[in-house]
This record gives sequence, C-alpha cells and structure tokens, in this order.
Amino acid sequence: MGGRILTLDGFDMGPSWVWKHQHNILKLIKENKLELFTQHIHGQALYDTPGKIERFTPPISAPSRRIKGGIIALVKALENTLILDTIKLNSPVYKIEKWNNELLVSTVSHQYKADIVINTLPPRLALSSITYSPKLPLNVQNILSNTPTWMGASAKCTIIFKTAFWRMQGLSGFGFSHVGPLGELHDACTHEKSALFGFFQTNADKSEKSVREQMQRLFGKDAEQIEHIYIMDWSKEKYTTVEKDHMPMRTHPQYGYNIESYEKRLLFSGTEASYQEGGYLEGCICSLQKLCNDLECNC
Repeated sequence: MGGRILTLDGFDMGPSWVWKHQHNILKLIKENKLELFTQHIHGQALYDTPGKIERFTPPISAPSRRIKGGIIALVKALENTLILDTIKLNSPVYKIEKWNNELLVSTVSHQYKADIVINTLPPRLALSSITYSPKLPLNVQNILSNTPTWMGASAKCTIIFKTAFWRMQGLSGFGFSHVGPLGELHDACTHEKSALFGFFQTNADKSEKSVREQMQRLFGKDAEQIEHIYIMDWSKEKYTTVEKDHMPMRTHPQYGYNIESYEKRLLFSGTEASYQEGGYLEGCICSLQKLCNDLECNC
C-alpha cells in the first residue's frame, strides 16, 4: 500500500516533505491526527569539490515539514478506514478491455468486471505495462508517453549515525557535492534517530562502500558513527519507471492532463496528472479531487 511512498525504519525513502501552502495534504494529516515536525535547516552547509570542502551559509528557504513516523503513517491511517478484504495486493494488471458496457481487468490469476477503472500508475508505465483493447486513442498515448515520472531517475540514500554530530558543529546537514556519489545531502533526523539523507548523482556508484567513503571524506572520524545505510534506487523499480524515465530532470516538468477513454469508463489519475503541485503528495490529492468532482462522487 502507498505506491511510491516507502518508509524504512522511520525514514522516508520516497517523498519526504510537505509545505505550508499544500492545504489538502495538511488537512488530511490533521484529520488523521498525525504529528508534523519542521525540517532542520539551521546552520551552515557544505560544498564538496574535488579540491576542497567548504562551509557556506545557504539562502533562507521556505521551511518544509515531515510526518512523525514517516509518510507511511498517513498510508496506515487511511488503510485503517478501508475494508481490507476488498484490496488485492501482488496482482499486477496486464490487460484492460472494453466489453459491451463494462471493462474487463485481467491479472495473471483473475479477471474482474468494472463499471469504471481509475488507472493511477505513473503515466509511462500506465501505457507500457498494460495492454488495452481497443487501443487507447492516439492523443492519450502521446500524453502518457511524453509525461515523465516524477523522480523516476532518482536513487535515495539514508545514513543513520549514533549522534547528529553535524548539528553540534554548526552544520545544518545540507550540502552539495561535485565528487559524489551523493550529490545532495539533507538532515534526516527523526525523534528517535540521527541521520542524513541524500540523492545519488547520475551514474554514481550506488553502493554502501562508496557512501561510507564519501562520509569519511566529509566528516573524518565522525563517519565511524555510521550504524546503518539504506539505499533505494527508484530507477530500478519496475512498478515505478520505464527506461525513458532514467534520464534525470533538469527542471520541474509542467504536469497536468485530463484524459480518459472507453466513453469515460477508463480514467487516469495520479500526481503527474495534477495541474496543481504535480509531482508532490499534494498533487496526488488534487488529481483525485478533480476526478471525484468529474464523477460527481463523494470522496
């Protein structure tokens, strides 16, 4: 449950942050009585180059917040409102076909009849991993094919330490590196544990060994405090990306589309479909709200 939301040991390996202008996700968090805490950004940052490591004061940015226990806490809270025996896990859909006034949805072991199907896969995956009969209209195919999966090429790493020593050294945990393998670092401390997280550079060595070597270069003896390293390479996740998504994004894409097929019985939803906050958790909710309004249902 949760799709690209993934929390390991309390650390978010997928989406992590929400911002104060994202009213829908904040409302959902409040309704489910979950606790938010502010991302730690106080202190200087590190700039890592082949020649030297520099400290600098970054410009002030809009403070982001995280959910205590990780975003999986929100997934679990929503899951508790569902009738779980209606949820079919580990059942990849490989075919959707129109049959008279119904849609037939096929998995390896079962076939289901539906009045309406809402496809929430990342757009390119929605096109490439499912066979549609009759074929989707050409304009729908083009939109899905040309919409990149948000963070589809990303690989994320969380490094757990015994203490948040960088805070005691006047560092925020934020940093940039031209050496790698992590090109960007942030504080990832939770209420229980001390950690940093980062994003791997394109084509970097995504191994624990390379991460430990970078931490040694950046922090010297303090790198000996490493207790565990988690790595999640989303570009290798077959239910997230296709090969076309593996090229890193230079800018945030212009997300948003409103497409359907089979006389509005097959609908497409998800964060990339949202014209508002596309790519973020907020965008996922906005996309669903628009779909519910179109269907005139009470979500």
